Amino acid sequence: MIWAAAAALALGSACTERPTTHHGPGTSHDVATDGAGTLLGAPGTGHHERLRQVPAADAPTVTLTVRADADDGWNVRIDTGRFRFSPDSVGGAAVLGSGHAHLFADGKKVARVYGRWHHLPADDVPPGTKALSVRLYADDHTAWAVGGVAVQATARLPEPPPDDRPVGEQPDRTADFTITAGVVRPEPGRIELRKGDLLAIRVTSDTDDELHVHGVNRTAEVEAGRTTTLRVALDRSGLFEVEMHRSGLVLTQLAVR
Repeated sequence: MIWAAAAALALGSACTERPTTHHGPGTSHDVATDGAGTLLGAPGTGHHERLRQVPAADAPTVTLTVRADADDGWNVRIDTGRFRFSPDSVGGAAVLGSGHAHLFADGKKVARVYGRWHHLPADDVPPGTKALSVRLYADDHTAWAVGGVAVQATARLPEPPPDDRPVGEQPDRTADFTITAGVVRPEPGRIELRKGDLLAIRVTSDTDDELHVHGVNRTAEVEAGRTTTLRVALDRSGLFEVEMHRSGLVLTQLAVR
């Protein structure tokens, strides 16, 4: 009997699976996450409001970048340190250095986020909102904290770019590009346009990047695996280069006459 118990214990210790996704029936988050920081606040407080305090040297960090989207709303980038997003473990045990994020518009929660990039539609943000905040949470929905303060970052919500064209208006031209392993398809060339044309540029890339139209200063965040559309109203003549800002890949040139 003693030998069997020891063998079972050894077998369990050899398991390399990640922590259980959900704590057992009748257990609290305190039991399921024993050892991952210190829970602050009364046990009866909703778990989304409870803080999970950890030493500053071990705590995750976060910064927030918000840019207006060319079509609708805003593109949000969340950069973290000592932290990874773990969407497959949401609702499970709190593990130091992993979890998800919540976005707040002037203190009101507007989205739960499971990755570095997020598109926030304008309809999801209350009118008059001045700032957007991001807060990091553990998988059990408690907020990571240092010194009794939640780990979060805040950024001003920029105004959408001016555009006198209705969002639903059909573009005069559409240009589609795919980027795979640093190769642009179709090969870079030149697109002839007339002054006043509305161009829709659609990009699908296998890496995160930033689409940039030089000369008219229009940009859009590109998320790996998703198609990003940037609408550009070309109101003056000239030659404008379209590139991926971070990788430096040139997509095409716009010749506007």
